[in-house]
Amino acid sequence: MKKSKFLIITAILVIVTITAALFAGCVKKATGAEGDLDFDGLASAPTQEARAKAQPIDKSKITLSDTMTEDQAVLDSIEYLLRLSNKNIIESDFFAAAAYGKGEATVSGGIVGSMETREVRIFDNDTYYFDSYGLIVDGYTVKSDGSHGEVNDMLLGALAKALNFTKRVYSPNNVDFYYSENGDSNENSIVNFPDQNAVVYQKPKATKLSFDEYMKKTNSRENYKGFTTDNYDNDKPITAGLLKYDESTGIYYLECDINTQNNTLELSVADMLDNGAIKEFVYAKKHLTIEIWDCGLIRTYINSNVWNASMIMNLKGSSVNYYEQWFTYDKSKLDKMNISDDLKNALMN
Repeated sequence: MKKSKFLIITAILVIVTITAALFAGCVKKATGAEGDLDFDGLASAPTQEARAKAQPIDKSKITLSDTMTEDQAVLDSIEYLLRLSNKNIIESDFFAAAAYGKGEATVSGGIVGSMETREVRIFDNDTYYFDSYGLIVDGYTVKSDGSHGEVNDMLLGALAKALNFTKRVYSPNNVDFYYSENGDSNENSIVNFPDQNAVVYQKPKATKLSFDEYMKKTNSRENYKGFTTDNYDNDKPITAGLLKYDESTGIYYLECDINTQNNTLELSVADMLDNGAIKEFVYAKKHLTIEIWDCGLIRTYINSNVWNASMIMNLKGSSVNYYEQWFTYDKSKLDKMNISDDLKNALMN
């Protein structure tokens, strides 16, 4: 009986660990009540200064489509926009982004773990601040009739203790990066986000990393400032998509399916395989919904994906995940997201 209980607990820990490894955060300002958060200025139009520095979209390279299509001209247009907007945010002097994420992972045997995450990033003339955390919010079993069974509080507490994560990074110069994790968090952390006191680091014990070390740690392809690490240097990185333009707002709206059969998602897969519990990992689906200003700066980024994995103990798992991120380029509207001097000093000392 004790061995059976241990195997069940281990199974849940394995699959929710994978769930925890997948997420990077999010804001829920657009849809749903889970992240009903007030970030004044998020998704606001870029300032004149930000517009002037960004490389604007060349409309001669754009082919529009109101419906999902495999037309290569449309797919090439989407790829062009993704590359350009990622390049522009990397080269920007200032941006801030906040994000909300959620997902459910299911392991063979009908055990399910649910997680929510939050994230904030600020880059301001070589000063960088990153705050991210995830919390187990539910765990249950799926019965043969499809109904949910309860997981006892003791097991949920064990899941939370083992899998809740916090990460905080500060760089004063875009050269040295102070990385800290294992702060104290609970359900109030989700509610209080983006307050910097939502997670408390009693003794930060930050690890100092070089730029290259931080790039490697974050599995970044071009620069950690980018919003994507997907590899578009393939014959067909995008398999289908739509692309619209609203002249009244100056916003391009796109949706696209990312190719999961080649190496477009190689860095995301490598990140998952770093988890010792995972033996094989594949994406079944990755669907992006993105808004981009006509000046070439990203406004919103939504990533919906599904994956399947083979794990230790011959377990099979799958997960459905959602991540939503909002960007702004106007620092005057972000009082809530300004990092305090006390927090900077705590990370550096």
